[in-house]
Parts: sequence; C-alpha cells; structure tokens
Amino acid sequence: MIDPQIQEELRAKLLEEKQRLEKTLSQTEANKKTDREYETKFPEVDRDEEANADEMDMYENNLAADEAMKSELEKVEKALASMDKGTYGICRNCQKEIPLERLRAYPQADTCIDCEGK
Repeated sequence: MIDPQIQEELRAKLLEEKQRLEKTLSQTEANKKTDREYETKFPEVDRDEEANADEMDMYENNLAADEAMKSELEKVEKALASMDKGTYGICRNCQKEIPLERLRAYPQADTCIDCEGK
C-alpha cells in the first residue's frame, strides 16, 4: 500500500501531466479540420515533389504525436481513477505492487517492470 502522502505527491504529478497534455492537445485542435484529420495544403501538387513530401512527413508526424498524446492522457486519467478506487500502484497483470521508484518515474504506470517487459 502506498503511503497517503506519497500518493498525493503522485496525484499532483498526474494532474500536472494531465493539464500539460490537455493544453498541448487543445493547441493541435486548431490545426485540424476534423477529428483525427490534420489540414494539409498541396497548392502546387506535382510541381514541387520535395515540398509535397515534406508536408506529408509533417502531417504524419503531427498525427502520430497527437495519437501518442491522446494515449498518454488516457493512461493518466486511468491512473487518477485507480487512485479514487484504491487500486493505484497494483499491476493490472500480476496484481503485485508496482515499485515506488517506477511510480515516481512514471506515475501513470499500470504494470510492474516484469509485466511491462512481457
């Protein structure tokens, strides 16, 4: 069982990370036409293949980063919910306690190191 004071410290880290992710995601929303679709501009398709390739790379990178942030936000929200349920710090696979060092390094961890490696 995690000491309540340490759990509150970890909750504060999670809330800070949640706020950071939400802020970053809200900024990327301005660059999107619809959900999961970044606006691309190909004003001179076939005229400058290098510029088109650069824009496609940027599009793919933005989309991948956006998806990674959404996934991370979901992990943070699940960790906060598990704190409320009293199951925080328990590996979802083997049901053993997740070492405090791991939780301090990555508070949204829901598996122990052994299970993460499997």
